[in-house]
Amino acid sequence: MQMENNKQVTYDDMVQTRNIKMLKSIVPFLDFRSQKPAALLIQYLEFKNADSAFSRPDNSMAACSLPEGSDRRNAMLGAIRQYCTPREQEAIDTILNFFMVMENYDLFSSK
Repeated sequence: MQMENNKQVTYDDMVQTRNIKMLKSIVPFLDFRSQKPAALLIQYLEFKNADSAFSRPDNSMAACSLPEGSDRRNAMLGAIRQYCTPREQEAIDTILNFFMVMENYDLFSSK
């Protein structure tokens, strides 16, 4: 499933409601004794949302699954890449280029 502006729905989009994000933003401002219980409550709410989302047959993650025949490996590396450091991104780019070279080699060697 795609969101507005072609943004892919992520796991966090499913489990983090606006209210949970607001709760997360106040945790650093709570007194020390209140931070841990608040953090545990937030994790519990996210867990409930995840359980609910995956319990429905029409869950959002299933809706944004790749179509049959898609290259899941490349799509997964592309999704991870956005959270990487520049050096890690270069490593992923190298891996993706290697896979592309190998696929082209297989394509031409099979003819």
